[in-house]
Amino acid sequence: MSEKTNGKPRVSFGVRVPNSGPLATVESMVEVAQEAESLGFDSVWVHDHLTWSDEIHRTHISSGADHGDVGNVSPDFYEAMTSLAYLAGMVRSVRLGIACVVVPCRNPLLAAKQIATLDVLCKGRLDVGVGIGSPSTIKSREYEVLGVNRKQRGKIADDHLRAMKQIWTTHPSNYEGPFVSFKDAAICPKPYQKPHPPLWIGGWTEAAMKRAAALGDGWLPAWLLPEDIGKRFHELQEMAKQQCREPDAIHLGIEVYGCIDEDPAKARRDGFGTLAIGQNTFERFMSVEQLAEVSLIGSPEEIRRRVNAYSEAGVSHFEIKFIYPTLTRHSQMLQLFAREVLAAFR
Repeated sequence: MSEKTNGKPRVSFGVRVPNSGPLATVESMVEVAQEAESLGFDSVWVHDHLTWSDEIHRTHISSGADHGDVGNVSPDFYEAMTSLAYLAGMVRSVRLGIACVVVPCRNPLLAAKQIATLDVLCKGRLDVGVGIGSPSTIKSREYEVLGVNRKQRGKIADDHLRAMKQIWTTHPSNYEGPFVSFKDAAICPKPYQKPHPPLWIGGWTEAAMKRAAALGDGWLPAWLLPEDIGKRFHELQEMAKQQCREPDAIHLGIEVYGCIDEDPAKARRDGFGTLAIGQNTFERFMSVEQLAEVSLIGSPEEIRRRVNAYSEAGVSHFEIKFIYPTLTRHSQMLQLFAREVLAAFR
């Protein structure tokens, strides 16, 4: 989690690697991760879904851009945990994150073992975002394909998270819940980080806030303005107090799209197309202009101001999904962001 500088959380920056989207390849993931590490970014992230469709591949772009010059037309979506296990051997200092594991769609005992093993493999550099999946799963029928009750997904997620924590912190492990139970489960290894890797609860809804207050080490929403996220985070901390948890122990992050250029008009032109094409797949309906307001799109000066506004609201981590048609363009943006934004918050 975030260190503190002058009493405030140090702002950290993570980069989404292309484990899905038009530029998704093993080589692309490695290239982005290694460049992000070399430029001083704090973490690299993948996202998670177990099923994916041609339609979602075209409209739900979490890495790359809608106007990619050369793209993968196959809906390839490289599995999150195995992708990070591979990257763990390719980068040595950056943290590795998942935003977010679709918890109800995974067996919690197996997921707990996979996450603990991954944490050991990367020597405690793992951050685990957890949630119930974005609405893109509705069209891909993820819950239906896997035989999971969509209407119960929030309750299933809470139960699975409690079961996973029990596995990580006891041996042998016993748990009795509404959706999963086990007795004398001897599951090793235990995580490298104690008691377990930080759990970042994804989602901007009240239900996600309650989950973060009860079970999370951090909250990782999207689509919120600085004034909104600050107010909601204060509400979350009050919820944590009611759970007899230390509210200051819960950290605040945000997942954002990014597109940076010295020419702010070019940054907006390059970024708005991808926001528009994916507009109907986002968790809440917003115009492209509104989506841009909750993204890091513009000139370095504009982005520094927006980062500072979020930081003043309590945000200590940014998980950035840069919008880029080619890896060359992505490299240019990473370098500019590192030089003009990262350096200002170090």
